[in-house]
Amino acid sequence: MPDPVQTSRLLERQVNVLEMIARDATLDDVLDRICRLAESFAPGSMAGVTVLDRGGMTFEHCVMPSAPSFAAGIAGVEVGPPHDGTCAAAVFGGTPVSSSDVENDERFDPLWRKLNTDHDVRAIRSRPVCSADGRALGSFFIAYKDGVPDPWPEEIEAVGARLAGLALDRHRATERQKLIVGEMQHRLKNLFAAVLSIAAQTSQGGATTAEFLKAFEGRVLALANAHDLLTRDESADLAELTRRIVAPFAGDESVEITGQPFKVAPSAVVPFSLVLHELATNAAKYGALSNSAGRARVSWKSYRGENGERRFKFKWEETGGPRVAPPGRSGFGTLLMKQAFADVEGQSRLVHAPEGLRFRIDAPMSGRLGRLHEASKTS
Repeated sequence: MPDPVQTSRLLERQVNVLEMIARDATLDDVLDRICRLAESFAPGSMAGVTVLDRGGMTFEHCVMPSAPSFAAGIAGVEVGPPHDGTCAAAVFGGTPVSSSDVENDERFDPLWRKLNTDHDVRAIRSRPVCSADGRALGSFFIAYKDGVPDPWPEEIEAVGARLAGLALDRHRATERQKLIVGEMQHRLKNLFAAVLSIAAQTSQGGATTAEFLKAFEGRVLALANAHDLLTRDESADLAELTRRIVAPFAGDESVEITGQPFKVAPSAVVPFSLVLHELATNAAKYGALSNSAGRARVSWKSYRGENGERRFKFKWEETGGPRVAPPGRSGFGTLLMKQAFADVEGQSRLVHAPEGLRFRIDAPMSGRLGRLHEASKTS
């Protein structure tokens, strides 16, 4: 039968932690308090919380007040097997393990075995720390130097994991809000600069007022389309982005879009949109989309470079249109396509092949460019 005094104390300590979270106390202070709460209700234990990076692949941080050197050894380590997709790091297994198991259990890679043996840990177990929507945020663990206690503090382990999940969820939300505000300020500055640049470059083409207004309106509408996608999500699906930008210039069967599901990073949505708009505009005026027989193919893929680096390749290829000849001069569109992806170290190539225009981007896969959908990742 539960001890009512103990239950009341545990509830009071949980409320204290929740108050810290509500006051936006620093994350380390909150996690420290959670660990000490667990240790006070599980005598002889050492509690800790690991924090995963946003990609869920690396322990970016660990708090363990009773063994700070243990915590320091975890920070920066990649998550290894076993990993069940929702559990942040089941490296300590689902049941308490003794020192002999730590030495020989294949669930522990050499790093974990060394951490445990160096700190005289004889029993340890972790529990995943998850967000409200089930994403892995880290893990809460309890370790003992005196062997496996009987019974194991199941309730305290569950309370620690639940409180850590609330703390990390709140911290992530706050950090994300700060990032969005900063990104929006940066994006607005870039937007104003882009509009001014588009106006200046478009006016240099010697066009009539009507031609200038038409070209300028098209480019600004491409920006508007890009930013409309950004207001609905942190990133944009490349296939959807391509369809939306190209649709005004082509029929449903005129443009083929193929590629691995790819999320374009916010910083790369505007470059992709402007480049696609230029390509589609040019194709509709002079290229493959200017007649009923012409076709354009938009494709992309990820691949490994010669040094093993993961890279991203994007292609625009036209066929069936009028014979192509290189232009007599390079206008804003050509300059844009060559420089749009410089910020992500992308290499652009524009070729006026006789059978149709060819454009290619080759760039390192990075957070500034985008990422493959989780289900589509390949080695």
